[in-house]
Parts: sequence; C-alpha cells; structure tokens
Amino acid sequence: MEWSHFDAEYMTVAQEKTDARLTIYCQKMLREFLETWPRAGRFIIPKNLTQRISYDGIEKAFRTVRNEIAEERPEAAQFTLHGLRYLAALELAEAGCSDAEIQAVTGHKSLEMVAKYRSAARQKTMSKTAQIRREQNKYKT
Repeated sequence: MEWSHFDAEYMTVAQEKTDARLTIYCQKMLREFLETWPRAGRFIIPKNLTQRISYDGIEKAFRTVRNEIAEERPEAAQFTLHGLRYLAALELAEAGCSDAEIQAVTGHKSLEMVAKYRSAARQKTMSKTAQIRREQNKYKT
C-alpha cells in the first residue's frame, strides 16, 4: 500500500481476491502506529524505495515473527495472516456490527461468509448470557 492511500484517517486498500477497492476507516491504534512509522519511499511496507513488498513477502515475514513468538508462547503457532481478516470480522460481529458494516471493513462479497462470523460471535455471546441466567436462576431464593 502506498502512503498516498492513507490520509491519516482512512486508507484505501485492494481486496486480495476480487481486487475491489475499499476505503476503510483506520482504528486509533493503527493511526497512531502509522504516525510513528518512517516514511521512506512510496510504500508503507516497501521492498525498497520504489517497489512494494508482495503478499508472499509479508506472509513470509509474518511466519518468521510468529515462529519466534511461538518459541515462548506455543499457542502462537496456530495463527495465520489470513486469520487476521477472520479475527477482524469476528470482532466486528461481537461488537454488534451489521452485515453491511462487517462487509465494509473486510471486503467480503458473500453474505454467507459474514453470516459465519456473525454466527460464531452470536454463539459466544449467547453462551455467556445463558450461563449468567443459569447462575442467577440457581441461586434465587
């Protein structure tokens, strides 16, 4: 992604599978991080001053970092780069976002995929609600 695709509030990205362009609001944490990131060249994560790093290059770097972390925290070995998109969709669903809001961030074209994340989030939330009700009912006098 080029620096010109980031305006300090939004970033424009290309969805990997469909090449569709999305303009996505950046979370505060990302905005603050990018404010500290060195601006050397055209690209945010460059291969060099004039070329972007490829998806494969980013995925390789991700695996390297993941494997280093996994030496101390073995549970880190399960994480994948694609899993970050899944995590974002799940967190949005858990936050109560609509299907359209989730799609606006993740770029999913299929409502079935959005429904999958929403279902997982709903199951987690409903299990908590059910167990709280269970505890409350059990201890009523």
